[in-house]
Amino acid sequence: MEVFDQLAEQYQGEHSHNPFQAALIERIAVLLPAGTSVLDLGCGTGVPTAQILTGSDHRVVGVDVSEGMLRLAREQVPAAEFVHADFTRLADDFGQFEAVTAFFSLLMLSKADIERTLDKARGWLKPGGYLALGMVNFDGDSLPFDFMGMPVTVSGYLQDDLSAVLEAHGFTVVSIETVSFTPADGPEESQIFALARTS
Repeated sequence: MEVFDQLAEQYQGEHSHNPFQAALIERIAVLLPAGTSVLDLGCGTGVPTAQILTGSDHRVVGVDVSEGMLRLAREQVPAAEFVHADFTRLADDFGQFEAVTAFFSLLMLSKADIERTLDKARGWLKPGGYLALGMVNFDGDSLPFDFMGMPVTVSGYLQDDLSAVLEAHGFTVVSIETVSFTPADGPEESQIFALARTS
């Protein structure tokens, strides 16, 4: 997406140091045996998700639609594999993984596409696999929004609604919390971090 090609370095500077995101990634790194595979949907610049996970001896496949983001990701996290693609269009048999992560990438989809992506993610996960999400805490479907000076559309859920959507799509919610995070140059955001598991 052209928006993120233009914003790659600025986005990393403002959003890559979220302690709540880092804590959830580190939790996954501990939960999974070394050497297992993680699919990162909307991987961005590879920091911090792919960086933390490859540093813990996990195999990471990151997917992003922005070549600008992926260029930084390949430079910064050479141990990971990065794929230029729209993750909503990945084949159902794209691969099998012990975990799927999506930090603030589902926001850019409609609620219908978020739910379709959750179904796809469940199919990519091995039995007992983990899904980790970061979302912004608000209720809306494809609303116009100014993101770092660029026009985008965003969707979101309140915490209880997100939990219900995850359960409805075959996940068991392990933990979910709403936190406040202030990007380096932006206003405070209410964010939701969820960890779920397939049965």
